[in-house]
Amino acid sequence: MSRTASFLGVVALILSSTLAYLALGSEAEFIGHWEGTMVREGVPLEVSFDFKGSGPHPNGTFTSLTQKAMDYPLEVLAVNGYAVHFALGDSMVFDGKLRANQIVGAFTDDSAKGDFSLRRTVAKPLPYDAVDVSFRNGPVTLSGTVCIPRASGRHPAVVLLQGSGGETRWGTNRFIADRFARAGIAALIYDKRGSGASTGDWKMSSYDDLANDAIAGIDLLASRPDIDAKRIGLHGHSEGGIIAPIASVRAPSKVSFIVAEDIVAGFVRDQDVYRVSHQIRQAGFTDAQVERALNLYKLMIEVLRGAKPYRELDSASETVRNEDWYQWLAIPPEHSFLWTWYPKVGNLDTLIFWKQVRAPVLLIYGERDHLEPVDESLAKIEASLDCVKTPYTAVIVPNAQHNLTVQPEPGAPFFWWKAAPGLVDLVVAWVQQRRAESH
Repeated sequence: MSRTASFLGVVALILSSTLAYLALGSEAEFIGHWEGTMVREGVPLEVSFDFKGSGPHPNGTFTSLTQKAMDYPLEVLAVNGYAVHFALGDSMVFDGKLRANQIVGAFTDDSAKGDFSLRRTVAKPLPYDAVDVSFRNGPVTLSGTVCIPRASGRHPAVVLLQGSGGETRWGTNRFIADRFARAGIAALIYDKRGSGASTGDWKMSSYDDLANDAIAGIDLLASRPDIDAKRIGLHGHSEGGIIAPIASVRAPSKVSFIVAEDIVAGFVRDQDVYRVSHQIRQAGFTDAQVERALNLYKLMIEVLRGAKPYRELDSASETVRNEDWYQWLAIPPEHSFLWTWYPKVGNLDTLIFWKQVRAPVLLIYGERDHLEPVDESLAKIEASLDCVKTPYTAVIVPNAQHNLTVQPEPGAPFFWWKAAPGLVDLVVAWVQQRRAESH
């Protein structure tokens, strides 16, 4: 239920622990703002990097506006003399050399190869303030950033929620917050509990816990003199779109609108089965193998959600552990956190909450979302909102996948995947319209 292809198809930046430390005397040569292009198969992509810090542990960030990625932190940056080596995720590796005010080099992305060229320049100043904040939900401290327009007065605001797994405030949410702030709407982005600088552990938490984190974020914004407490809404993609209606039902007077993208309609466990049903058919197994695999996967879901004992899954797995399709399923080991976490989320029926939402809603699905049955899901949520006469707008984004990106089809000519054109602008405009209607 997460963004399956955060910028450049990755969700974290990983470097080998054997990388050399920053060589003394060369760090000043690399520190600064760099803009340029990555070129693969003759196709360019505009990117930028910011290198900063000093001593043996400098740091940096990556930005690609085409891919809705902004200020994503590099976990490790290594320089040896005038050579720089860094990696983007677990597949893309860069090696370059400093030449005057340029860094020129090559990158690999699994088996693909390309070149990159960066030039030192001055970053354009932001037209808004970005202020680091922290707030609490019980024993958990959430760390985040508020992007605040500089215009006087009390601003409408939005809290941006995270997808599944461990997610920080950086990357896609940072990009969306930037667009909101430029349009006069304050935006709070924060590290999900157990991620980044936030405490707690999402692996031990329920959707109620995450919804209460979101409500605590609303309370933080409402306490600020530059925020209009009556015009604060929620924006959530995938799992964030599950959290948003729960928070709205828990605190109806605090949520003035909801933007929900690519969301589960019904039981979360049913979405898991749908997702795997599609993915395994794309993996090239025979019909008989697919049938056996899905039967075992459905049994695993029943065990995960607490409806059947683990011994049934263990017994059913005994004779098929060496099958390729079994290896593909990646059944979690008995000590995995999934066995204690999944009952808290897999048994949730999201429609229970959509039938209680009263705030205006913007529903967005990618046309090629293979993690959700798009038409069916949209119809179920629309029916839930209709039964309580909640106003909503529904959009299906052409050619977009679950993470609302447009990517080349298998066998088609290469192009850099990109954020669905115009979508963020549409979301911002819809929120601005809610602002106008509240006056």
